[in-house]
Amino acid sequence: MSWLNNIRQHAKPFFGKFTSKDTALFLFFVVIAAAFWMLLTFNTQMTHDVTVRLKIKKPANVTLLQEVPETFTVTVKDRGTAFLKSYFHSTPSIEIDFNRYNDDKSHSMIISPSQLASETRRAFRREASIIKISPESFNIKYTTIPGKKVPVNWEDNVKNITTDRQFVVNPDEIRTIPDSVTVYAFDRASLYNITEVDISTVEVENLTTTLDKNVRIKPINNVRIIPNKVKLHVPVEPLIKKEQEVSISVRNQPYGLNVLLFPPSVKVSYLVPQSKYHSPLNLTVVVDYNDINMSSNKVNIKLGEVSGAYSNVVIGADSVNYVIERF
Repeated sequence: MSWLNNIRQHAKPFFGKFTSKDTALFLFFVVIAAAFWMLLTFNTQMTHDVTVRLKIKKPANVTLLQEVPETFTVTVKDRGTAFLKSYFHSTPSIEIDFNRYNDDKSHSMIISPSQLASETRRAFRREASIIKISPESFNIKYTTIPGKKVPVNWEDNVKNITTDRQFVVNPDEIRTIPDSVTVYAFDRASLYNITEVDISTVEVENLTTTLDKNVRIKPINNVRIIPNKVKLHVPVEPLIKKEQEVSISVRNQPYGLNVLLFPPSVKVSYLVPQSKYHSPLNLTVVVDYNDINMSSNKVNIKLGEVSGAYSNVVIGADSVNYVIERF
């Protein structure tokens, strides 16, 4: 605890000065001056930006087709003491009655600048002056048509997500959370034509770990999408090297002939995603009878079908011996 003793030794002379009468008197006058300054300052008119919470009171069957901001900004001129009081209290809020501003003909909730100013004034003192409101008005379309669930399409974004060389995306496990959203449209025809929604473009390079990213749904005109964000889950796993003995098959072998290969199998090495390491091998190694040159006792071997998530496939030999039998 030597460091604590050092702090005490250095701090003691400093704080000891404050025990003197002269210093105490000086500090007393500083406090008095500061108090007078604050009193004069906060008693004058000040202009300040205040955040106001907004809530729309509407019927349960009404869905607004635009997102209404939870808060808006009001520039207010008032005494400094009023702002000081609001600092220590909760954020001011207003509740707007949808039915009061509903326009049936256009299916819109329309609040003019003067109407919004009148509603906002309720959140402040009578003596306060409202200088500016942002936004200054609202014109929000709505629908009473029930929404429908549609799937979230992420497939178009896979090409923009790449991994490091020793890693791979597991396409079978890519998903969004949630995998579907609810859409609301102005008319039934528009709602019927929406069969899925797309996520916004995601571009990520050289991934080495699983990607979990919040992404927005691409907006559609005059359509409300709830929720408008989903989590994109892209599992990334390492590639593991594996070796396996694979039987060699013969293709295009004429009837009446039998091609015997020596050896009949070859070792194949490849990289496979960790989750597929113990899965059955889905690749073939082949010899084509049409590649046989009768002047040589060897024939080339090559890779056949590959139906698994394999990469860097290497065959342990490029040719094998053969013998042709007739029957």
